[in-house]
Amino acid sequence: MRSASTAIGYGLSMIMLALASLMVIPALIRASGDTAYGALSAGQVIGSVGAVVIGYGWGMSGPAIIARADADGRRAEYVEALRARLFLCVPVCLVCCVIGAVLAGSGLRGFGAIGALAQAVIGMSGQWYFVGIVAPYWFLLVETVPRVAGTMAGWLLMRSAGADALVGTGCQCLGIVAGVLCSSIYILARLRREGAVPRRTRSIAVVLREQFDGVAASITNAAVLSLPMVLVSFLNPVARPMYAFVDRVQRQITVAITPLSTVMQGWVPRGDQRDRGRRALLFMVPLCAVIAVAVIALGPLLTDYLGGGIIRPGLGITVLMALFVALGTYETVLSRAVLTAFGRLRRITRANLASGLLAVVLVGVGVRLWNAEGALIGVVGSMLVRIIDEYVGVRPDLSGRVDRLLPRRAAVEGAFEDEPVLVPARRAA
Repeated sequence: MRSASTAIGYGLSMIMLALASLMVIPALIRASGDTAYGALSAGQVIGSVGAVVIGYGWGMSGPAIIARADADGRRAEYVEALRARLFLCVPVCLVCCVIGAVLAGSGLRGFGAIGALAQAVIGMSGQWYFVGIVAPYWFLLVETVPRVAGTMAGWLLMRSAGADALVGTGCQCLGIVAGVLCSSIYILARLRREGAVPRRTRSIAVVLREQFDGVAASITNAAVLSLPMVLVSFLNPVARPMYAFVDRVQRQITVAITPLSTVMQGWVPRGDQRDRGRRALLFMVPLCAVIAVAVIALGPLLTDYLGGGIIRPGLGITVLMALFVALGTYETVLSRAVLTAFGRLRRITRANLASGLLAVVLVGVGVRLWNAEGALIGVVGSMLVRIIDEYVGVRPDLSGRVDRLLPRRAAVEGAFEDEPVLVPARRAA
């Protein structure tokens, strides 16, 4: 029952965010046109990579650290994470804005920059902490509500006051910043009530070095997901509005079903990891098939509404979008819940790099030959390769062969002598 309640709690947050974003997409297109929206989306893709850099791996390894720590340990972890991410935030946001502006092109640089900024600051989110303490409804109240309020304020200004997409996206950005502030205030106040006392924090350099394996996996994943948009923008700009629209829709669908992987991220490591890992992956096969069918069936209705009659994807693009959503959902559970539980962060990085190199070839050729549809074919192909690589990497753990090859385990559960330790020894003590 608790798992169901947790999933519902995170589900409410994701659904609220997804619905708010889905409402604002047609308003953005109507306010400034499909070309400006394509530039805005290109900036958001760059910003998503920046968000991963700013988050620096805490979204992947943070929940396990928080779940195993006492109040003092949780406070030390959050304060160190907050300091490190603030140190990264300003320079990373500036770089993302510059790249987004260049990618957007002449006359559209402001749209690319604001899109990159609004997406990059999400890296400051405290969601990983709420996952660790299993407090989805507090996350809904203190971080999701301000973010949704900012998005809806932008929607209202564009619909009623004639504001352009720059204003609408700027309101989204302010809502995200407000959510980060509210969540940080709540977390520190709650820790004070729990009796946590301040500790001497380590240097930012030490903290960042300790998190390197987690952020390497996260950054390569975000870079691979963002790479197709960059390729489309440079190789076939005519295809960018359609690809940007479809990419945005599939990302919103993926966000809406994120609670599933979030719950499994905490469920797999808390029991028999081998048994739970196998069960999680088997459960995901029929579920992802259902997701693909649902996207194909409902995709035309959703894209007709969101495109506002301006952007209309065909059946081929809808099917490819459904495959990408289904495969992406499976890969998220495989990497964040299963491989992470066994400490296989370097395997995730390797799989990301391999699929990224393949995506350069497939997407590059595809977008030149078949426009947006060709780019999606390349994306789906590279995602499938990534899943196969990650599964091969974790299969010895799931089958038990690692126990025979490496009888001595490291001090931290789930970490082996040839793999990085997921939870730092200081936190596990």
